[in-house]
Amino acid sequence: MRARSFMIEATEWVSIRDWRTDQSDETLADQPARDFASGVFDKFWKKVAKGGKNLVDADDETRHKLRIAAKKLRYAAEFFEPLYNSKAEAKRHRRFMKMMEILQDQLGSLNDLATAHDMLAALELSDVAGAKDLYSTEDKSKLLKDAAKAHDAPVDARRFWR
Repeated sequence: MRARSFMIEATEWVSIRDWRTDQSDETLADQPARDFASGVFDKFWKKVAKGGKNLVDADDETRHKLRIAAKKLRYAAEFFEPLYNSKAEAKRHRRFMKMMEILQDQLGSLNDLATAHDMLAALELSDVAGAKDLYSTEDKSKLLKDAAKAHDAPVDARRFWR
C-alpha cells in the first residue's frame, strides 16, 4: 500500500509539478543525482521543520499536514538511499530514518486520536463501552509532548544529505 501511494505521488509530481523549470542555470539532465536529491530533501525538510515549530499548540489539520510532509521526506529518503552509501552517510541515513519513523508514528497516533470520534460515530459505535477512551484528552497531552520531542530529533540532527 505504501509503495503504491509513493508511486502515485511520484507520478503526479513528475507529470504535473514544475520541477523541470525550477532549475536556475542548469538543466535537470546535467544536474548530479545527489544535488537533485539534496534539493528534494531540503524542500521537504523545511516543511517538516516549519510545520512542527508549535506542534503542541497546533490544530489537528496543521499536524496532519506535518504528518504528510514527514511522510514525503521519509519516502524520498528511502528512494534516494543508494546515493548515500559511504559508511558515515549510511549510518546518518539509518539514524535519520529511525527518527522519521518515530515522528510519523507519533503524528499518526495524534491523527488517530483526532479522527476517532468521527470514525466511531460513522460506524455507529460511539455508545459502545470504552469508545470514549479512544480519544481522551489525557492521552492527547502526552502524545503532543511525545510528538514535539519526536519532531525536534530529526530537525536538530545533522542532515545525512549535507
